[in-house]
Amino acid sequence: MRILACLLIALAACSFAPKAPKEKRATLVFASDLWGQLEPCGCSAGMKGGLDRMATQIEALRAQGPVLFVDAGDALFDRTAYADDEKVQARIRAGAMAKALRAMGLSAKVVRERDGALEGAFLPDELLVHGPSVREVGGIGVGLLPLDGTPAPEAVRAEAEALRRAGADLVVALVHARRSEARPISLPGVDLAVGSHMETVPEGDREIELAGEPPLLYPLGRGQGLLVVEVALRAEGQPFAPPRSADARAETEALDARIRSYEARIAALPAGADAAPFQAKIEELRARKREVEAAAKDGLAGEGNRLVYRFVTITEDLPSHAAVRAILTAYDREVGEANLAFARENPRPCPEPAEGEAAFVGQAACAACHADAQAFWEGTGHARAYATLEQANKQYDLSCVSCHVTGWDRPGGACRIDQVEGRKDVGCESCHGPGSQHVAAPSKDNIELHVSEQGCRSCHLPEHSLHFDYAKYLERILGPGHGRPATAAGGTP
Repeated sequence: MRILACLLIALAACSFAPKAPKEKRATLVFASDLWGQLEPCGCSAGMKGGLDRMATQIEALRAQGPVLFVDAGDALFDRTAYADDEKVQARIRAGAMAKALRAMGLSAKVVRERDGALEGAFLPDELLVHGPSVREVGGIGVGLLPLDGTPAPEAVRAEAEALRRAGADLVVALVHARRSEARPISLPGVDLAVGSHMETVPEGDREIELAGEPPLLYPLGRGQGLLVVEVALRAEGQPFAPPRSADARAETEALDARIRSYEARIAALPAGADAAPFQAKIEELRARKREVEAAAKDGLAGEGNRLVYRFVTITEDLPSHAAVRAILTAYDREVGEANLAFARENPRPCPEPAEGEAAFVGQAACAACHADAQAFWEGTGHARAYATLEQANKQYDLSCVSCHVTGWDRPGGACRIDQVEGRKDVGCESCHGPGSQHVAAPSKDNIELHVSEQGCRSCHLPEHSLHFDYAKYLERILGPGHGRPATAAGGTP
Protein backbone atom coordinates (compact mmCIF):
# COMPACT_ATOMS: atom_id res chain seq x y z
CA MET A 1 0.00 0.00 0.00
CA ARG A 2 2.85 2.38 0.86
CA ILE A 3 4.46 1.70 -2.55
CA LEU A 4 1.13 2.43 -4.31
CA ALA A 5 0.76 5.70 -2.42
CA CYS A 6 4.28 6.77 -3.46
CA LEU A 7 3.50 5.97 -7.08
CA LEU A 8 0.30 8.03 -6.95
CA ILE A 9 2.17 10.98 -5.42
CA ALA A 10 4.87 10.73 -8.10
CA LEU A 11 2.28 10.62 -10.88
CA ALA A 12 0.47 13.60 -9.42
CA ALA A 13 3.73 15.53 -9.21
CA CYS A 14 4.46 14.75 -12.87
CA SER A 15 1.01 15.86 -13.99
CA PHE A 16 1.40 19.20 -12.27
CA ALA A 17 5.06 19.79 -13.17
CA PRO A 18 5.54 22.86 -15.37
CA LYS A 19 5.99 21.94 -19.03
CA ALA A 20 8.96 23.21 -20.97
CA PRO A 21 7.88 26.09 -23.20
CA LYS A 22 7.26 25.11 -26.79
CA GLU A 23 9.88 26.34 -29.22
CA LYS A 24 8.73 29.05 -31.61
CA ARG A 25 10.30 29.46 -35.03
CA ALA A 26 9.85 32.05 -37.75
CA THR A 27 11.68 33.61 -40.68
CA LEU A 28 12.41 37.32 -41.05
CA VAL A 29 12.97 38.61 -44.59
CA PHE A 30 14.41 42.05 -45.26
CA ALA A 31 14.73 44.10 -48.44
CA SER A 32 16.29 47.55 -48.60
CA ASP A 33 17.07 50.22 -51.20
CA LEU A 34 14.71 48.85 -53.84
CA TRP A 35 14.77 52.32 -55.44
CA GLY A 36 11.65 51.63 -57.49
CA GLN A 37 13.45 48.88 -59.44
CA LEU A 38 10.66 46.60 -60.63
CA GLU A 39 12.85 44.37 -62.76
CA PRO A 40 16.39 44.48 -64.12
CA CYS A 41 17.27 45.98 -67.47
CA GLY A 42 17.29 43.27 -70.12
CA CYS A 43 20.51 44.49 -71.75
CA SER A 44 22.78 41.81 -70.24
CA ALA A 45 22.59 38.12 -69.47
CA GLY A 46 22.76 37.10 -65.83
CA MET A 47 21.02 40.18 -64.47
CA LYS A 48 20.05 39.92 -60.82
CA GLY A 49 16.74 41.12 -59.41
CA GLY A 50 13.11 41.28 -60.49
CA LEU A 51 10.18 41.56 -58.11
CA ASP A 52 8.49 38.59 -59.77
CA ARG A 53 11.49 36.38 -58.97
CA MET A 54 11.78 37.85 -55.49
CA ALA A 55 8.15 36.92 -54.91
CA THR A 56 8.92 33.31 -55.85
CA GLN A 57 11.71 33.21 -53.26
CA ILE A 58 9.50 34.62 -50.50
CA GLU A 59 6.67 32.27 -51.39
CA ALA A 60 9.06 29.32 -51.01
CA LEU A 61 10.02 30.55 -47.55
CA ARG A 62 6.37 30.92 -46.54
CA ALA A 63 5.79 27.30 -47.51
CA GLN A 64 8.26 26.34 -44.77
CA GLY A 65 6.75 28.43 -41.95
CA PRO A 66 5.63 31.89 -40.82
CA VAL A 67 7.42 34.84 -42.46
CA LEU A 68 7.70 38.50 -41.49
CA PHE A 69 8.62 40.49 -44.63
CA VAL A 70 10.03 43.95 -43.89
CA ASP A 71 11.17 46.65 -46.29
CA ALA A 72 13.94 48.62 -44.56
CA GLY A 73 13.34 51.77 -46.60
CA ASP A 74 13.76 53.65 -49.89
CA ALA A 75 11.60 51.33 -51.97
CA LEU A 76 9.22 53.54 -53.93
CA PHE A 77 11.45 56.00 -55.80
CA ASP A 78 15.01 56.07 -57.11
CA ARG A 79 15.62 59.70 -56.14
CA THR A 80 14.11 62.46 -54.05
CA ALA A 81 12.99 64.86 -56.82
CA TYR A 82 11.68 64.59 -60.40
CA ALA A 83 11.19 66.90 -63.37
CA ASP A 84 7.58 67.46 -64.43
CA ASP A 85 7.78 65.08 -67.41
CA GLU A 86 9.21 62.35 -65.16
CA LYS A 87 6.59 62.53 -62.43
CA VAL A 88 3.95 60.62 -64.38
CA GLN A 89 6.12 57.54 -64.71
CA ALA A 90 7.57 57.83 -61.20
CA ARG A 91 4.11 57.79 -59.61
CA ILE A 92 2.91 54.83 -61.67
CA ARG A 93 6.11 52.94 -60.88
CA ALA A 94 5.74 53.61 -57.14
CA GLY A 95 2.18 52.30 -57.34
CA ALA A 96 3.36 49.13 -59.08
CA MET A 97 6.09 48.67 -56.48
CA ALA A 98 3.53 49.00 -53.69
CA LYS A 99 1.19 46.49 -55.36
CA ALA A 100 4.01 44.00 -55.82
CA LEU A 101 5.15 44.33 -52.21
CA ARG A 102 1.64 43.72 -50.97
CA ALA A 103 1.30 40.71 -53.28
CA MET A 104 4.45 39.35 -51.61
CA GLY A 105 2.80 39.72 -48.20
CA LEU A 106 4.62 42.81 -46.97
CA SER A 107 4.40 42.98 -43.17
CA ALA A 108 6.00 46.37 -42.51
CA LYS A 109 7.68 49.17 -44.40
CA VAL A 110 10.09 51.68 -42.91
CA VAL A 111 9.59 55.13 -44.48
CA ARG A 112 12.73 56.92 -45.68
CA GLU A 113 13.41 59.99 -47.82
CA ARG A 114 13.12 58.29 -51.23
CA ASP A 115 9.73 56.90 -50.22
CA GLY A 116 8.31 60.42 -49.98
CA ALA A 117 9.72 61.89 -53.20
CA LEU A 118 6.20 62.45 -54.59
CA GLU A 119 2.89 62.78 -52.80
CA GLY A 120 0.59 59.82 -52.77
CA ALA A 121 -0.81 57.12 -50.49
CA PHE A 122 0.85 54.11 -52.06
CA LEU A 123 0.61 51.78 -49.06
CA PRO A 124 -1.91 51.58 -46.19
CA ASP A 125 -0.92 53.26 -42.94
CA GLU A 126 -0.93 50.02 -40.97
CA LEU A 127 2.06 48.78 -42.97
CA LEU A 128 4.14 51.93 -42.52
CA VAL A 129 6.76 52.22 -39.80
CA HIS A 130 7.68 55.76 -38.78
CA GLY A 131 9.04 54.90 -35.32
CA PRO A 132 9.52 51.97 -32.91
CA SER A 133 6.94 49.29 -33.60
CA VAL A 134 6.22 45.67 -32.60
CA ARG A 135 5.05 43.10 -35.16
CA GLU A 136 4.18 39.47 -34.45
CA VAL A 137 5.15 36.40 -36.46
CA GLY A 138 4.75 32.79 -35.38
CA GLY A 139 4.04 33.90 -31.81
CA ILE A 140 7.30 35.89 -31.68
CA GLY A 141 7.17 39.63 -31.00
CA VAL A 142 9.57 41.45 -33.32
CA GLY A 143 10.48 44.99 -32.31
CA LEU A 144 11.38 47.21 -35.27
CA LEU A 145 13.59 50.15 -34.35
CA PRO A 146 14.27 52.63 -37.19
CA LEU A 147 17.51 54.56 -36.63
CA ASP A 148 19.09 57.39 -38.62
CA GLY A 149 22.79 58.04 -38.97
CA THR A 150 24.86 57.23 -35.90
CA PRO A 151 22.53 57.40 -32.87
CA ALA A 152 23.79 57.67 -29.30
CA PRO A 153 24.23 54.20 -27.74
CA GLU A 154 22.29 55.13 -24.59
CA ALA A 155 19.33 56.24 -26.72
CA VAL A 156 19.42 52.94 -28.64
CA ARG A 157 19.41 50.94 -25.42
CA ALA A 158 16.46 52.92 -24.03
CA GLU A 159 14.43 52.41 -27.23
CA ALA A 160 15.24 48.68 -27.27
CA GLU A 161 14.14 48.28 -23.65
CA ALA A 162 10.90 50.13 -24.39
CA LEU A 163 10.19 47.75 -27.28
CA ARG A 164 10.72 44.76 -25.01
CA ARG A 165 8.27 46.19 -22.49
CA ALA A 166 5.82 46.56 -25.38
CA GLY A 167 6.04 42.84 -26.15
CA ALA A 168 9.12 42.42 -28.32
CA ASP A 169 11.03 39.14 -27.85
CA LEU A 170 13.54 40.26 -30.45
CA VAL A 171 14.70 43.79 -31.32
CA VAL A 172 15.80 44.61 -34.88
CA ALA A 173 17.55 47.91 -35.57
CA LEU A 174 16.83 49.24 -39.07
CA VAL A 175 19.81 51.51 -39.55
CA HIS A 176 19.63 54.18 -42.24
CA ALA A 177 23.32 54.98 -42.60
CA ARG A 178 25.65 55.01 -45.56
CA ARG A 179 27.91 52.00 -45.49
CA SER A 180 31.07 54.10 -45.55
CA GLU A 181 29.90 55.89 -42.39
CA ALA A 182 28.33 53.00 -40.47
CA ARG A 183 31.34 51.33 -38.85
CA PRO A 184 31.35 53.32 -35.59
CA ILE A 185 27.68 52.61 -34.83
CA SER A 186 27.08 50.96 -31.44
CA LEU A 187 23.74 49.23 -30.87
CA PRO A 188 23.44 48.05 -27.24
CA GLY A 189 20.29 46.09 -26.45
CA VAL A 190 19.69 45.19 -30.11
CA ASP A 191 19.60 41.57 -31.33
CA LEU A 192 19.84 42.14 -35.09
CA ALA A 193 20.81 45.12 -37.27
CA VAL A 194 19.78 45.67 -40.89
CA GLY A 195 21.21 48.51 -42.95
CA SER A 196 19.91 50.69 -45.77
CA HIS A 197 20.94 53.91 -47.58
CA MET A 198 22.90 52.66 -50.57
CA GLU A 199 25.41 55.26 -51.75
CA THR A 200 25.88 54.30 -55.40
CA VAL A 201 24.20 52.03 -57.90
CA PRO A 202 27.16 49.62 -58.25
CA GLU A 203 27.05 49.19 -54.47
CA GLY A 204 23.79 47.36 -55.01
CA ASP A 205 25.76 44.54 -56.57
CA ARG A 206 27.19 43.32 -53.27
CA GLU A 207 25.91 42.61 -49.80
CA ILE A 208 27.94 43.87 -46.86
CA GLU A 209 28.42 42.71 -43.31
CA LEU A 210 30.02 45.23 -40.98
CA ALA A 211 31.60 43.74 -37.87
CA GLY A 212 29.98 44.56 -34.55
CA GLU A 213 27.68 43.23 -31.87
CA PRO A 214 25.39 42.63 -33.58
CA PRO A 215 26.87 42.80 -37.11
CA LEU A 216 25.26 45.36 -39.39
CA LEU A 217 23.86 43.53 -42.43
CA TYR A 218 23.14 45.23 -45.77
CA PRO A 219 21.25 43.13 -48.33
CA LEU A 220 21.73 43.70 -52.03
CA GLY A 221 19.96 46.84 -53.26
CA ARG A 222 17.69 47.43 -56.28
CA GLY A 223 15.87 44.18 -55.59
CA GLN A 224 18.92 42.07 -56.33
CA GLY A 225 18.87 40.27 -53.02
CA LEU A 226 17.27 39.67 -49.63
CA LEU A 227 18.47 39.15 -46.09
CA VAL A 228 16.85 36.02 -44.63
CA VAL A 229 17.01 35.45 -40.86
CA GLU A 230 15.83 32.25 -39.18
CA VAL A 231 14.64 32.72 -35.59
CA ALA A 232 14.26 30.16 -32.80
CA LEU A 233 12.69 31.40 -29.55
CA ARG A 234 12.98 28.87 -26.71
CA ALA A 235 13.15 31.02 -23.60
CA GLU A 236 10.94 34.10 -23.47
CA GLY A 237 12.49 37.03 -21.71
CA GLN A 238 16.00 35.73 -22.31
CA PRO A 239 18.53 37.32 -24.70
CA PHE A 240 19.38 35.89 -28.10
CA ALA A 241 22.80 34.50 -28.85
CA PRO A 242 24.77 36.72 -31.27
CA PRO A 243 23.53 36.25 -34.85
CA ARG A 244 25.40 33.56 -36.75
CA SER A 245 25.93 33.41 -40.50
CA ALA A 246 24.60 30.31 -42.20
CA ASP A 247 27.53 30.53 -44.61
CA ALA A 248 30.41 28.79 -42.86
CA ARG A 249 32.83 28.83 -45.79
CA ALA A 250 34.94 31.77 -44.66
CA GLU A 251 35.25 30.49 -41.10
CA THR A 252 36.08 26.91 -42.10
CA GLU A 253 38.65 28.11 -44.62
CA ALA A 254 40.32 30.20 -41.91
CA LEU A 255 40.35 27.20 -39.57
CA ASP A 256 41.85 25.02 -42.30
CA ALA A 257 44.59 27.57 -42.83
CA ARG A 258 45.42 27.58 -39.12
CA ILE A 259 45.49 23.78 -39.05
CA ARG A 260 47.92 23.72 -41.97
CA SER A 261 50.14 26.27 -40.23
CA TYR A 262 50.41 24.06 -37.12
CA GLU A 263 51.08 21.01 -39.28
CA ALA A 264 53.89 22.93 -40.95
CA ARG A 265 55.33 23.81 -37.52
CA ILE A 266 55.30 20.14 -36.54
CA ALA A 267 57.05 19.20 -39.78
CA ALA A 268 59.74 21.81 -39.10
CA LEU A 269 60.47 20.62 -35.55
CA PRO A 270 63.91 19.16 -34.93
CA ALA A 271 64.16 15.45 -34.24
CA GLY A 272 62.99 14.54 -30.77
CA ALA A 273 61.14 17.83 -30.18
CA ASP A 274 57.80 17.67 -28.38
CA ALA A 275 54.99 18.09 -30.93
CA ALA A 276 52.20 17.43 -28.43
CA PRO A 277 51.25 21.10 -27.81
CA PHE A 278 50.92 21.71 -31.55
CA GLN A 279 49.00 18.47 -32.04
CA ALA A 280 46.63 19.43 -29.23
CA LYS A 281 46.00 22.76 -30.94
CA ILE A 282 45.28 21.00 -34.20
CA GLU A 283 42.72 18.76 -32.49
CA GLU A 284 41.14 21.82 -30.90
CA LEU A 285 40.85 23.54 -34.29
CA ARG A 286 39.41 20.43 -35.90
CA ALA A 287 36.79 20.22 -33.16
CA ARG A 288 35.94 23.87 -33.72
CA LYS A 289 35.60 23.21 -37.45
CA ARG A 290 33.16 20.36 -36.75
CA GLU A 291 31.12 22.70 -34.54
CA VAL A 292 31.03 25.39 -37.23
CA GLU A 293 29.96 22.91 -39.91
CA ALA A 294 27.25 21.49 -37.64
CA ALA A 295 25.99 24.97 -36.80
CA ALA A 296 25.85 25.85 -40.49
CA LYS A 297 23.85 22.70 -41.17
CA ASP A 298 21.30 23.71 -38.57
CA GLY A 299 22.35 26.95 -36.96
CA LEU A 300 19.21 26.97 -34.81
CA ALA A 301 20.10 23.68 -33.15
CA GLY A 302 21.12 23.72 -29.51
CA GLU A 303 19.77 25.55 -26.51
CA GLY A 304 18.67 29.12 -25.99
CA ASN A 305 17.34 31.73 -28.40
CA ARG A 306 19.13 31.76 -31.71
CA LEU A 307 19.38 33.76 -34.96
CA VAL A 308 20.92 32.51 -38.19
CA TYR A 309 21.14 34.75 -41.24
CA ARG A 310 22.03 34.42 -44.89
CA PHE A 311 22.08 36.67 -47.93
CA VAL A 312 19.94 35.40 -50.80
CA THR A 313 20.61 36.65 -54.33
CA ILE A 314 17.66 36.97 -56.71
CA THR A 315 19.08 35.22 -59.75
CA GLU A 316 17.63 34.81 -63.23
CA ASP A 317 17.08 31.08 -62.75
CA LEU A 318 14.27 31.72 -60.24
CA PRO A 319 10.83 31.24 -61.82
CA SER A 320 8.59 34.24 -62.34
CA HIS A 321 5.71 34.63 -59.86
CA ALA A 322 2.54 34.84 -61.95
CA ALA A 323 0.65 37.41 -59.83
CA VAL A 324 3.62 39.78 -59.56
CA ARG A 325 4.52 39.32 -63.23
CA ALA A 326 0.97 40.43 -64.07
CA ILE A 327 1.57 43.63 -62.04
CA LEU A 328 4.80 44.33 -63.95
CA THR A 329 3.16 43.70 -67.31
CA ALA A 330 0.29 46.01 -66.42
CA TYR A 331 2.86 48.64 -65.37
CA ASP A 332 4.58 48.55 -68.76
CA ARG A 333 1.26 49.06 -70.50
CA GLU A 334 0.03 51.78 -68.16
CA VAL A 335 3.25 53.77 -68.08
CA GLY A 336 3.58 53.60 -71.86
CA GLU A 337 0.09 54.94 -72.38
CA ALA A 338 0.51 57.66 -69.74
CA ASN A 339 3.91 58.84 -71.01
CA LEU A 340 2.66 58.90 -74.58
CA ALA A 341 -0.41 60.93 -73.61
CA PHE A 342 1.73 63.36 -71.59
CA ALA A 343 4.15 63.85 -74.49
CA ARG A 344 1.29 64.65 -76.88
CA GLU A 345 -0.40 66.99 -74.45
CA ASN A 346 2.82 68.74 -73.51
CA PRO A 347 4.78 68.99 -76.76
CA ARG A 348 8.29 70.33 -76.54
CA PRO A 349 10.79 70.71 -79.38
CA CYS A 350 14.41 69.67 -79.19
CA PRO A 351 16.69 72.42 -77.92
CA GLU A 352 18.22 74.61 -80.59
CA PRO A 353 21.96 74.23 -81.14
CA ALA A 354 24.15 76.98 -79.76
CA GLU A 355 26.11 79.06 -82.21
CA GLY A 356 28.74 76.87 -83.82
CA GLU A 357 27.30 73.71 -82.26
CA ALA A 358 26.56 70.68 -84.44
CA ALA A 359 23.13 69.03 -84.47
CA PHE A 360 22.03 65.46 -85.06
CA VAL A 361 20.91 64.66 -88.61
CA GLY A 362 19.95 60.99 -88.44
CA GLN A 363 21.22 57.68 -89.79
CA ALA A 364 20.07 58.22 -93.37
CA ALA A 365 22.42 61.17 -93.79
CA CYS A 366 25.37 59.02 -92.64
CA ALA A 367 24.41 56.08 -94.86
CA ALA A 368 24.34 58.29 -97.96
CA CYS A 369 28.16 58.50 -97.94
CA HIS A 370 29.23 55.54 -95.83
CA ALA A 371 27.58 52.52 -97.46
CA ASP A 372 30.12 49.98 -96.16
CA ALA A 373 29.84 51.25 -92.60
CA GLN A 374 26.04 51.27 -92.87
CA ALA A 375 25.99 47.67 -94.12
CA PHE A 376 28.20 46.55 -91.26
CA TRP A 377 26.23 48.54 -88.66
CA GLU A 378 23.00 46.85 -89.75
CA GLY A 379 24.41 43.55 -88.52
CA THR A 380 25.21 44.84 -85.03
CA GLY A 381 23.07 44.95 -81.92
CA HIS A 382 23.12 48.74 -82.05
CA ALA A 383 20.92 48.60 -85.17
CA ARG A 384 18.26 46.65 -83.23
CA ALA A 385 18.32 48.74 -80.07
CA TYR A 386 14.87 50.27 -80.49
CA ALA A 387 13.32 46.98 -81.62
CA THR A 388 14.36 45.36 -78.34
CA LEU A 389 12.31 47.99 -76.49
CA GLU A 390 9.30 47.43 -78.73
CA GLN A 391 9.49 43.68 -78.13
CA ALA A 392 9.44 44.29 -74.38
CA ASN A 393 6.73 46.99 -74.65
CA LYS A 394 9.14 49.53 -73.15
CA GLN A 395 9.60 51.94 -76.06
CA TYR A 396 7.74 54.64 -74.13
CA ASP A 397 9.56 54.00 -70.84
CA LEU A 398 11.62 57.08 -69.95
CA SER A 399 14.11 55.01 -67.98
CA CYS A 400 14.96 52.99 -71.11
CA VAL A 401 14.43 55.01 -74.25
CA SER A 402 17.34 57.46 -73.99
CA CYS A 403 19.93 54.74 -74.65
CA HIS A 404 17.97 53.12 -77.49
CA VAL A 405 17.64 56.18 -79.72
CA THR A 406 20.14 58.66 -81.13
CA GLY A 407 20.72 62.09 -79.62
CA TRP A 408 18.13 61.94 -76.85
CA ASP A 409 17.14 65.40 -75.68
CA ARG A 410 19.88 67.11 -77.73
CA PRO A 411 19.64 69.45 -80.76
CA GLY A 412 18.37 67.50 -83.75
CA GLY A 413 18.03 64.26 -81.79
CA ALA A 414 15.07 62.34 -80.43
CA CYS A 415 13.45 64.53 -77.81
CA ARG A 416 9.92 63.10 -77.49
CA ILE A 417 8.95 59.48 -77.10
CA ASP A 418 6.24 59.96 -79.74
CA GLN A 419 8.64 61.40 -82.33
CA VAL A 420 11.64 59.13 -82.80
CA GLU A 421 11.44 58.35 -86.52
CA GLY A 422 14.83 58.81 -88.12
CA ARG A 423 16.47 58.67 -84.69
CA LYS A 424 15.68 55.10 -83.66
CA ASP A 425 18.50 52.77 -82.57
CA VAL A 426 22.07 53.51 -81.55
CA GLY A 427 23.17 55.10 -84.80
CA CYS A 428 26.46 56.48 -86.08
CA GLU A 429 25.99 59.78 -84.27
CA SER A 430 25.50 58.04 -80.92
CA CYS A 431 29.22 57.22 -81.01
CA HIS A 432 30.69 59.80 -83.37
CA GLY A 433 28.70 62.83 -82.26
CA PRO A 434 26.18 65.05 -84.07
CA GLY A 435 26.91 65.15 -87.80
CA SER A 436 25.38 68.33 -89.24
CA GLN A 437 28.74 70.06 -89.74
CA HIS A 438 30.31 66.92 -91.18
CA VAL A 439 27.46 66.46 -93.66
CA ALA A 440 27.74 70.07 -94.76
CA ALA A 441 31.53 69.85 -95.24
CA PRO A 442 32.91 66.30 -94.88
CA SER A 443 36.19 66.36 -92.96
CA LYS A 444 37.99 64.30 -90.36
CA ASP A 445 38.18 67.44 -88.26
CA ASN A 446 34.45 67.95 -87.68
CA ILE A 447 33.43 64.45 -86.55
CA GLU A 448 34.59 62.23 -83.68
CA LEU A 449 36.62 59.46 -85.26
CA HIS A 450 37.65 57.78 -82.01
CA VAL A 451 34.97 56.49 -79.67
CA SER A 452 36.06 57.02 -76.09
CA GLU A 453 35.38 54.57 -73.30
CA GLN A 454 33.64 57.36 -71.39
CA GLY A 455 31.26 57.84 -74.32
CA CYS A 456 30.34 54.15 -74.31
CA ARG A 457 29.85 54.13 -70.56
CA SER A 458 27.20 56.83 -70.78
CA CYS A 459 24.83 53.97 -71.61
CA HIS A 460 26.83 50.88 -70.69
CA LEU A 461 26.29 51.61 -67.01
CA PRO A 462 27.16 49.08 -64.31
CA GLU A 463 23.49 48.42 -63.48
CA HIS A 464 22.62 47.76 -67.14
CA SER A 465 25.72 46.31 -68.76
CA LEU A 466 27.20 43.90 -66.25
CA HIS A 467 30.02 42.55 -68.38
CA PHE A 468 31.04 45.69 -70.24
CA ASP A 469 34.66 45.61 -71.29
CA TYR A 470 35.63 48.51 -73.54
CA ALA A 471 38.26 46.64 -75.57
CA LYS A 472 36.12 43.53 -76.08
CA TYR A 473 32.95 45.46 -76.90
CA LEU A 474 34.80 47.72 -79.32
CA GLU A 475 35.87 44.66 -81.31
CA ARG A 476 32.22 43.82 -81.92
CA ILE A 477 31.51 47.09 -83.70
CA LEU A 478 34.60 47.21 -85.92
CA GLY A 479 34.33 45.90 -89.48
CA PRO A 480 34.70 46.70 -93.16
CA GLY A 481 34.30 50.41 -93.69
CA HIS A 482 34.00 50.79 -89.95
CA GLY A 483 37.42 50.76 -88.39
CA ARG A 484 38.83 47.97 -90.56
CA PRO A 485 39.61 47.84 -94.26
CA ALA A 486 37.79 45.28 -96.40
CA THR A 487 39.81 42.40 -97.86
CA ALA A 488 39.90 41.69 -101.57
CA ALA A 489 37.01 39.27 -101.06
CA GLY A 490 35.07 41.88 -99.19
CA GLY A 491 35.39 40.26 -95.75
CA THR A 492 37.17 41.27 -92.61
CA PRO A 493 40.88 40.55 -92.23
